[in-house]
Amino acid sequence: MNKVLRLLPVLMAISSALSAEELPLTVLPPLSAESERLPAAPYSVTQDTQDFGIELPPVAASVLKAAQRPLKATATSTNSVAPQHIQIKPGINELMPIAVGHLNRLITPFDHPVVTTTSQATTSTQGKIVYVATADETPVTLYITPGDNHDIALSLTLIPKRIPAREIHLSLDKDSYKLLTKVQQQAHASRESVGDQEQAYIAQLKKLFRELGLQHTPPGFSLRNPLQTEQLRCLQDALQINTGQVLEGQDMLILVGLARNDGLAPIELDERACATTQTEVLAVAAWPKVVLGQNEATELYVAIRRSADASIELRPSLLSGEQH
Repeated sequence: MNKVLRLLPVLMAISSALSAEELPLTVLPPLSAESERLPAAPYSVTQDTQDFGIELPPVAASVLKAAQRPLKATATSTNSVAPQHIQIKPGINELMPIAVGHLNRLITPFDHPVVTTTSQATTSTQGKIVYVATADETPVTLYITPGDNHDIALSLTLIPKRIPAREIHLSLDKDSYKLLTKVQQQAHASRESVGDQEQAYIAQLKKLFRELGLQHTPPGFSLRNPLQTEQLRCLQDALQINTGQVLEGQDMLILVGLARNDGLAPIELDERACATTQTEVLAVAAWPKVVLGQNEATELYVAIRRSADASIELRPSLLSGEQH
């Protein structure tokens, strides 16, 4: 029995050698560096999933392509800064943040806002809007009034911060709006009155010059010879001026002169050149022509405002010539 056990490993080795000689051998080439880098076999879905008898609908190729595209970041409303609405009470200082290094818009309730400040910030107005820009974080204190009227004044302290540009709508309470409406109506009426007065004044000057062109002495004026200090001068080459008459009114003098072209070429009389030496010149006109040929002449009318002292004429007292 012991002999049989000792022979068993020997027989198994011989049997293994014989079976190996009977099997065909396939010699594989050694692995190269490139073959070591080959990717692993793709994962097969069918090997690891079970068939539950559910048929999935086909998916279009365009949908698959769209799903494979990378997502793009899109701006949302949370990134934007909405306008701010603040009710201001005149006389109470209001603090509000603005953007440093950017242009900020303050929309006021005033038709013609006027800004008063000692800050180094840049301010400008367009209609009802006040633009404010500052280059540093120093607070900006300013007052905003409706035109030249200071009965209503918005007191603001702007705090520059590292934020986007701001748009701030300023409003008033009900009582302040009533006062503002009254103030702006008065200002509008005053501007209309001034405009009407200017138009009437211009019409009066045109009428005076027309009377002079017709060789009439306008009502309320007296004709006299000019003084040495009452001489017309025009800063225009080749134009010679001789002052010949003065029409004296209550608040106005009209100097009448003869303008002649002393040059060889025709010239056009520049009426503005005859108003540069007189600080109180009201109007200038030439009649009957403006373009002058060689040696041609035309009359020149210059209206000058009289000073308050010059318009006062002294009356001799009867006591100085009283007879005893």
